[in-house]
Amino acid sequence: MASNIPGLKLDFSKSPTVWKFLNDNSFVRGMIGPVGSGKSYACCAEIFKRAVQQKPSKRDGIKYSRFVIVRNSYPMLKTTTLKTWLELFPEHIYGPVRNSPPITHHIKLPSREGAAGIDLEVIFLALDQPKDVRKLLSLEVTGGWINEARELPKSIVDGLTHRVGRYPVKDDGGPTWRGVILDTNPCDDDHWIYRLSEKEPPKGKFAWKFFRQPPGVFEAKEVPEEMPEAQGFVHSAGKWWQTNDKAENLNNLPVGYYEQLLGGKNLDWIRCYAEGKFTYVQEGKPVWSEYDDASMVDDCQILDGVPIQIGLDFGLTPAAVFAQRTPKGVWNVLHELVTFDMGLERFCTLLKEDIDRFFPKHELQIWGDPAGMQRDQIFENTSFEHLKTHGLFAKPTATNDFRTRREALAMPMTRLVENKPGFRIDRKCVRLRKSLSGGYHFKRVAIGAGQERFRDTPNKNEHSHIGDAAGYCLLGGGEHRRMTKGNRPHLKPMVAKIDFDPLA
Repeated sequence: MASNIPGLKLDFSKSPTVWKFLNDNSFVRGMIGPVGSGKSYACCAEIFKRAVQQKPSKRDGIKYSRFVIVRNSYPMLKTTTLKTWLELFPEHIYGPVRNSPPITHHIKLPSREGAAGIDLEVIFLALDQPKDVRKLLSLEVTGGWINEARELPKSIVDGLTHRVGRYPVKDDGGPTWRGVILDTNPCDDDHWIYRLSEKEPPKGKFAWKFFRQPPGVFEAKEVPEEMPEAQGFVHSAGKWWQTNDKAENLNNLPVGYYEQLLGGKNLDWIRCYAEGKFTYVQEGKPVWSEYDDASMVDDCQILDGVPIQIGLDFGLTPAAVFAQRTPKGVWNVLHELVTFDMGLERFCTLLKEDIDRFFPKHELQIWGDPAGMQRDQIFENTSFEHLKTHGLFAKPTATNDFRTRREALAMPMTRLVENKPGFRIDRKCVRLRKSLSGGYHFKRVAIGAGQERFRDTPNKNEHSHIGDAAGYCLLGGGEHRRMTKGNRPHLKPMVAKIDFDPLA
């Protein structure tokens, strides 16, 4: 695609995925690819292309359009999104940017040589403040671009879909096209982008369509024995990599861009940002750095005659972990239950259903956060008392001290039993695996160049509740008693059969 506007050069001839993206008219379109693949430039080009294709107003012959560009935070908006926009549409050619909130670039190109004039208003919004979300939900725009969409909740996309198509007004011809575009690096496989792009893409007249770009690198299958680096191979994260000659935007990147990108990176980072695969990328410092998903994941079998230990974390994101401690001292995590925005009543129903389905004949030892001993201000009963009304006889662990809970889970991870880790987790427990792999983590603190420090307390997020439930499970089940010995000498595990009739 090229333009006869002075100073504007847009060439996607060597980026076939981008070209398909630009020529598609789906109501919501997303482009997913590795870093350096030209996604942001393509979205900038799409906005201008739609402004050019807008039918002119019968009133004055001007093509009117208005777009909003959204980013998750103001610093990222200023340093990346706006910077990319101005590289294509510099102020000395297309007019100044108004920096007073919201940041706006109003491009006005006069009619010339029989071509209609263009009036394109571009509004830049960062959504790290509630007031900015309110601004988004009151806009009347032609279309919108969500930059790095994986950093934003799906509710932002949902909100934007009913704000597009409201400009220009009918007297000015109405919008020739309306819709939402988004770009992103790959995300985790439980993200809304993964679900809507790979599993359940909305179809019909206002379909959603996603475009996957080729990887920037791929893992080398055969590596020369002599001087592989001199032949373009890069060794990082224990593997050899090669730049993909079919990667998009290579002609606009420095020579050796992906090779220099790989140095010092871990495998998940390379898979996501360079190879362009859906994967989880660890942030901060994992709460359980001892955990190794590759060696601790197994197809765990339920053992007869061994009690099921259940760890519970309460709150409005309640979670449960089901595990057994084998006679040899190996912990097998068998099942998980993760909920969101759910009260204890509904959680108890789900918990009983899972117990009846998976462990109907086993003895149960149920443990929970001691904070559950506090009485509810409205109903004046504790979480443990509420569980009891459902036939779930649970006890609080000896302590809810975070360090003790962390060590209770870490100890079997570092213990070898028959040359294998003393902690194993069923591969179906994807939420807990993600939590242990770094989803539950200590946030990095910025203290200066060359230094790295983390917060003393972990970051509470969607991964923390299942991680805490696992800690309570193993702590109540007997791990790390030397740290809790004497704290609660009267407490003994309660072994109970669940009193539950699924047909009642």
